[in-house]
Amino acid sequence: MAGGRAARPPGDDDRARYTTVLDAARAEGRIDDAELSRRSFTVRYAQTMGELDAVVDDLPGPTAAAAAGRSPLTWALAGIAVAAAVVIGIVVGARDGEGEDDTPAGGQVEVVDPPPVAEEEAAPPDMYSLADLTAMWDALGTAQVPGVLSVYLHSEWADLDVQADPGVPFYDEAEYDGELQPFEPGGQVSGEPEAEFFPLDAVDPAVVAAVADRADDVAGYAGRPISLIVVERDVFYGDIVTIRVHLEADAYGVSPSLTWDASGQHLLDDGSDA
Repeated sequence: MAGGRAARPPGDDDRARYTTVLDAARAEGRIDDAELSRRSFTVRYAQTMGELDAVVDDLPGPTAAAAAGRSPLTWALAGIAVAAAVVIGIVVGARDGEGEDDTPAGGQVEVVDPPPVAEEEAAPPDMYSLADLTAMWDALGTAQVPGVLSVYLHSEWADLDVQADPGVPFYDEAEYDGELQPFEPGGQVSGEPEAEFFPLDAVDPAVVAAVADRADDVAGYAGRPISLIVVERDVFYGDIVTIRVHLEADAYGVSPSLTWDASGQHLLDDGSDA
């Protein structure tokens, strides 16, 4: 087989021909349902013609041995011929047995269920990216969250404490992992609600994504991953809403923590005392 052909990406017609070969092998009883499903899966997701050839090269039985060295197109034509013969046999059997009670055994064809289609698992969100931060903010807006107590951003999910109802000192706990999970009762804040919670629009997800993107360079630790981002009111800086970025610790346990105000324009702590 030519190397160029083996590396060529298969088209829909190629996959259809190989699928016909596998169906014929199953109809002849040379492979079972499980083997048909496994090989059909490979046909569906093969990236090269060489991968398709490998699916039929080792088919068991005399038909496979006799066809050794043939091109996949010949395989496909052979499979089509077998399938046509089966159909003709059914028609002839039906005509021969017309008016009789019993169906000839040769006219029975086993119905094979199509192989299951593998579902691709969705990739987890990147909670430091603008796209996923914006999606979470939108989900909170859709849920009509009246206020936010704190947001803890991990790499692939977020823990949230949000005001249960407008004007009340109680908060609910929730998790976001690409979808906003159901709220559960959390607790009660110690101060007045207006001093504890902040409105959702007090923080722009674009600002959070921007400070996350440059935190390692600002701290002088280029390439150091983020371990956590916390968005909450901070009494240490005058009870304002802050964005605190924690970088992962190094081998010596050094773990810088940088803090910006909600606008992202004022660096309140550059992490130099880590």
